[in-house]
Amino acid sequence: MIIPIFVPHAGCPHQCVFCNQQTITGYKKVETTAEQIDKIRAYLTSHHSQQPVQIAFYGGTFTALPRAIQDMYLKAARLFVRTGQVQSIRLSTRPDCITSDTLTFLKENHVTIIELGAQSMDNRVLALCGRGHTANDTHTAVTLLKEHGFTVGLQLMPGLPGDAENCFKNTIYEIIDLKPHFVRLYPALVIKGTKLEELYKRGQYVPLTLSEAINRCREAYLNFMRAGISVIRMGLQPTEELERPGTIVAGPFHPAFSQLVISSILLDSMRSALEKKKDKLETAIFYVNPRDISAAIGQRRVNIVTLKKEFGLQKIYFVANQKVCRNRVVLSASPTV
Repeated sequence: MIIPIFVPHAGCPHQCVFCNQQTITGYKKVETTAEQIDKIRAYLTSHHSQQPVQIAFYGGTFTALPRAIQDMYLKAARLFVRTGQVQSIRLSTRPDCITSDTLTFLKENHVTIIELGAQSMDNRVLALCGRGHTANDTHTAVTLLKEHGFTVGLQLMPGLPGDAENCFKNTIYEIIDLKPHFVRLYPALVIKGTKLEELYKRGQYVPLTLSEAINRCREAYLNFMRAGISVIRMGLQPTEELERPGTIVAGPFHPAFSQLVISSILLDSMRSALEKKKDKLETAIFYVNPRDISAAIGQRRVNIVTLKKEFGLQKIYFVANQKVCRNRVVLSASPTV
């Protein structure tokens, strides 16, 4: 279980064109130590599984904060780590706000996972977005984090200003070379109150369509998984504030974006399996990991409709099988279960 503590825009030395952390997270103020303690206790009271508990600081540039402020935030978390109720702490920051001294301090305070908002590995894209750091800063930060024994995560944003399809492919390859432990993929959205909204309304920025975002994230997902790098999230977490009418001005937002990407991958896998069949089938039976059943069917049964149309199938069945790997399908050798 992850207990989230939001520090919206706290410590950020720059205002990126796409960013409005208060809107994205739904939090407009920083929680006090007392509020953090109350929140952690509430989460722990409702936690009944044997899975480890982790406290996560999201939203700001944690390591850019004054050391005293960092210590204040970590105070509540430390209390629960020392009692054994919480196993670890994670936080997010920028690639250019990482130093050996800071990492030593964080290590002493039980932080084990650090995520970097890399966003892109193209310096032109980074400059157009007002990021204030370079791709080389990300290289340096990842090296330092690994030297200090941290689990490293990188956040990427396909579809930023200047980020063409080939540009994002190069970012994927560079990230693979860095070998982070995991990545998050957040397609760029036009959020109300951001510089990107101004660019969009002036016709100087065109966001990805939902289909384009799915295709780019699908390619990234497959490349990262082949490289042994976990993709732990695709698309922003829906919040009440984010889903309020007018908050998202434009862009490929979908509350189940990750499922759309996986559904697309499974559709291609099913197509490939059917194309290899020499005999035309009227009925197709696919064995799927239980966690992928919904994605295999597709939103509004779109995958079933598509496959029936393309291959002349009359019936399609999905059978849950724990032995089938995630995001894979196995076509039954016979038309009967």
